[in-house]
Amino acid sequence: MKKVYLLALLGLILLILAACATTGENPKTKLVTKYDIALTKVVNSSDVTGRAKSPVADTTLVNKLRYRYEDNLMRTIWSASEVGFELTFYNASARNVAINWEEGLYLDYDNIGHRLLLSSTKDADKDKPQAASTIVPRGNIVETITSADHVSMSNVLGVYVRSPLLPTDYASAVRYNGKEMKLILPISVDGITSNYEWTFKVIGVRQVAVKTSWLGL
Repeated sequence: MKKVYLLALLGLILLILAACATTGENPKTKLVTKYDIALTKVVNSSDVTGRAKSPVADTTLVNKLRYRYEDNLMRTIWSASEVGFELTFYNASARNVAINWEEGLYLDYDNIGHRLLLSSTKDADKDKPQAASTIVPRGNIVETITSADHVSMSNVLGVYVRSPLLPTDYASAVRYNGKEMKLILPISVDGITSNYEWTFKVIGVRQVAVKTSWLGL
């Protein structure tokens, strides 16, 4: 009887290996919705002229759409997707710079405001106050920013899950081409705060074929 079990186990292993080998030769693919999102405008509330400074495309990565914005206070690199906004912030000044996340805001495509949530904050702490980030002179931080309203407890899984900021179904996603989203970040130096408004625009929606595992995942 033991020998029969061993043979059955060996047969199962061979079957799995055969399936893996087959999918290696003819890997399955599925179509995933991807957004191209541009940083189109930045406005500083402390600029009395009211003029918006234009970000520029960053071409250091060929496979990722990124944008640079800089002034006498900062140098930033931004990348946006349906899951949030990636920020690299470099303090170009000789003084400490603070970003007050609790006073920040995400304005969605319908201009509805949402509280910010950082990738460094645990999902279970999404409703708790988030400490401001202080960047020392010539220092930098890297953060991914999303909306606290898009994190919720799953009744099925019993864990927190993050919903995308934009739909991932292609038929729905194409309707968002041309839509704008905004981030408002209060940035302080020596107790003086300026509200920076960053405007992002969906400039393309496409489907990308990605390989899946032999289980089709």
